[in-house]
Amino acid sequence: MRISTKPLPGFGMEITGVDLSEPLEPEVMGEILRVFHVHGLIVIPGQEMTFDRYDALTKEFGAQKPHFLDHLRHENHPAILNLSNIFEDGRPIGVYEGAAFWHTDVAYQDPPNSSTVVYGRQWPDGGCPTYFADQMTAYDDLPVKMKDTIDNLSVLHHYGNRADMNEESSTSAEKLTLDQKDRVENVYHPLVKRHPVTGRKALYGVCGSSFGIVGMPDDEAFDLLDELAAHAIKPEYVTEYDFRVGDAGAWDTFSTLHKATVLQPATGSRDSRLLWRISVTGLPPMIERERAASP
Repeated sequence: MRISTKPLPGFGMEITGVDLSEPLEPEVMGEILRVFHVHGLIVIPGQEMTFDRYDALTKEFGAQKPHFLDHLRHENHPAILNLSNIFEDGRPIGVYEGAAFWHTDVAYQDPPNSSTVVYGRQWPDGGCPTYFADQMTAYDDLPVKMKDTIDNLSVLHHYGNRADMNEESSTSAEKLTLDQKDRVENVYHPLVKRHPVTGRKALYGVCGSSFGIVGMPDDEAFDLLDELAAHAIKPEYVTEYDFRVGDAGAWDTFSTLHKATVLQPATGSRDSRLLWRISVTGLPPMIERERAASP
């Protein structure tokens, strides 16, 4: 089996010629991972995966990590986080509004996500695109002086959206339970990450959970982060994709930002959205094995 690829508008790649309903040959999975790491975003449309096949596919990208928002996880799988506008008994079954701002998945934990893998289960009439921003090219385009300034900086991250801390806002982070609030911690990540597979540099987490820079007064840190955030989401770095039923996709959280579209609560099947999402950390097992076998 040979995969076919087609560039998405802006950045990222669409992959076809793949049947995810069955285990993939190692050579095919290796090529998918190569495309993924080089381009930062892949979509594989029109798939029919069982629950177990989706679970197995995500493990090809790294080690599954149960999400911090434990009250919104899939009832039968602790690593699956529902992304949905469906309500049951007056409560959302998944993340409803809490991702409609530019952010990097789970940058507020250590270790952070390395990849996010999703699968479309329900799709609303009229669509519901997810927006992505290429942080590799955004870094490449910075002036040399700015690169020299930021290359060795360390950023304070914690849960939330720096640009909107109003819990009732549709562009704030998902509201936490009291127990979850007690578990929020400060972590630190480089402002510029070198990709562990490609070696390419990218801006990391300049929107969303970044709340300070080590060794820098808060006002200066916020000004710098805001300047970088404005640069990072320029139209030339942004693409969008609308995950329909059966569409699989993955984004590299070391090299992208993304945000969801705000939806109204579903009133029936025609306006319902449901994406399964699994976060993974570390390198794909295939790459770990290759490195372990190298002399």
